[in-house]
Amino acid sequence: MNMKQEHFLTIYAVFDNETQEKLNRIQQRILGKYSKGTQTMGIPFHISLGSFPVEDKAMLIEKIGKNIEKLKAFPIELEGLGHFNHSVLFIKPKITDELVDLHSIFEGNFSDGYPWTPHTTLYCGEKEDIKDILTEYKVSSIQGNIIGLQLGEFFPPKIILTATF
Repeated sequence: MNMKQEHFLTIYAVFDNETQEKLNRIQQRILGKYSKGTQTMGIPFHISLGSFPVEDKAMLIEKIGKNIEKLKAFPIELEGLGHFNHSVLFIKPKITDELVDLHSIFEGNFSDGYPWTPHTTLYCGEKEDIKDILTEYKVSSIQGNIIGLQLGEFFPPKIILTATF
């Protein structure tokens, strides 16, 4: 049984500003009609790479420091909407070698125990709302770039460290 942790750290891959704006426009269109979402706001759109206990903060900062100079920005294609049990609506990144390699550096699943499913959350809410959104909204492919990493703390959300490639 998977037990969701309420307090944890996450390493995530962050998109460039243009991609952030495109994702924000999609999210705002959804929120214009479905305003009761429970998704985390106030942090950049991202692809989570791993989650860890808060006690791992120093180790994660060190790991980012050891790897950041070796990493390079890379293109990513976001290719349609998906959902987790009709409660989390997300846009799916195309799985590339660069994304898998980046994940392999920071792999961890402390927060919920589920296997890694690359995604960028757009909305969390009621099952019926997400079913309606999936019917009403079509998202064409978005070309973007992964330009860096962030270390964040949840909940409440707080950005601890930002590192760009």
